[in-house]
Amino acid sequence: MGEGKGGGLNQRLGSLVLFGGIHSPEPLPSPDTLVQVSRAFTPRIEAAAPTPVLLDLQGLSRAWPSPEALGRALLEAARERARSVNVALATTRTAAMVLARSREGLTVVPIGAEAQALAPLPLSLLDIAPEEADLLARFGLRTIGELAALPAHGLAARLGESGPRLVRLARGEDPRPLVPAPPAERFEITLDLEWPVEGLEPFAFLLQRVLDPLAEALRGRGRLAAALDLELLLVDGRVHERTLRPAAPSALPRTWRTLLLLDLEAHPPGEAIQRVRVCAEPTPARETQFSLLDPAQPSPEKLAETLARLHEFTAGGRGGAAALLDSHRPGAFAVRNFAPGPARLSPLEAAPFPRLALRAFRPPLPAEVRLEGGAPAFVLASGVRGAVLDRAGPWRASGDWWDEAYSREEWDVTLGSGLYRIFRDRLRGGWFVEGELD
Repeated sequence: MGEGKGGGLNQRLGSLVLFGGIHSPEPLPSPDTLVQVSRAFTPRIEAAAPTPVLLDLQGLSRAWPSPEALGRALLEAARERARSVNVALATTRTAAMVLARSREGLTVVPIGAEAQALAPLPLSLLDIAPEEADLLARFGLRTIGELAALPAHGLAARLGESGPRLVRLARGEDPRPLVPAPPAERFEITLDLEWPVEGLEPFAFLLQRVLDPLAEALRGRGRLAAALDLELLLVDGRVHERTLRPAAPSALPRTWRTLLLLDLEAHPPGEAIQRVRVCAEPTPARETQFSLLDPAQPSPEKLAETLARLHEFTAGGRGGAAALLDSHRPGAFAVRNFAPGPARLSPLEAAPFPRLALRAFRPPLPAEVRLEGGAPAFVLASGVRGAVLDRAGPWRASGDWWDEAYSREEWDVTLGSGLYRIFRDRLRGGWFVEGELD
């Protein structure tokens, strides 16, 4: 049934599938090529992957004289974007999907002829689980028509509730309604300037004209901006691009204006600005439950501004949050971007049993240690003094000779005043008290 006349299809126009790329020697120009073509005809589309795309065309028969005319319009529009595209029109989404995968060009199925159109096609075209396909192959079934001819109650006795479902699928009946995919959210504002602007002070006023409508669009959709892309077209033709991703999402134009100006102070464009484009990366608005008993916390927007100002005062890589490194080097850490996450218990609060905590001295206290038999017997340091009542160790660590050489010998010792961790720096030949174990 290559291209049917449609019969009564005009009174009951069903779903349409645009399929492109599989039968084409060239891939799709972009993953959303077929989605863009589909949205030019209807907003109700279903696209789990770049191809195939399923459309709900109910009611569009009033705009075209026949289903064939609508199908040809879709086919021509799709072939302007992709060379090889299959289009199928049917009264059920299952028939349209399968036929678009198997028939080249345009296929229009008359009402009631779905099972007949699907019958000669192989079972592999149906959307069924691999284990079900293997089981049907062991039954000797090769085509969709052979499966559709089986009695539903017989398959139910052998396969359970999935048996009747497979039969209905082979007859072209839909197991579920179409689930429309929401359109991609894009928040972007472009401002072409009549005269080039030079300097951040006059540019700040123009930036407000861009950020105000952008923030209003975000709030109208219940979104915050997790990141902002700024693109400045300069008078010499160059494009100055900056991307900001603060510690917390925000939809306040004042916050983004401050962050962008601080970033441009550190990375100036160098020439007068001719055009401004700002694009926001949306994220759902946060839901925060405040407490009347806890102290007030700073707003994420003010936190982002404060961190941005601190970055201006510090050298690169010196502002942020400390993160431990996977190393045996004591006290090794790196500075990462500060991004507060959800509140949760610390490991000490969540532990089901008590644990020791090291209250480290910064810097470690220089000490004099008397040894007996190679083990510490007496410790003397600022605020720490006493004979060793008990000890554990030594634990030796060394490495990173290519970066920062170190060699340590650690002991945990019990004095009359408490439990301490001491170590000997074997490279410098000195003893230190690292902290108190609590």
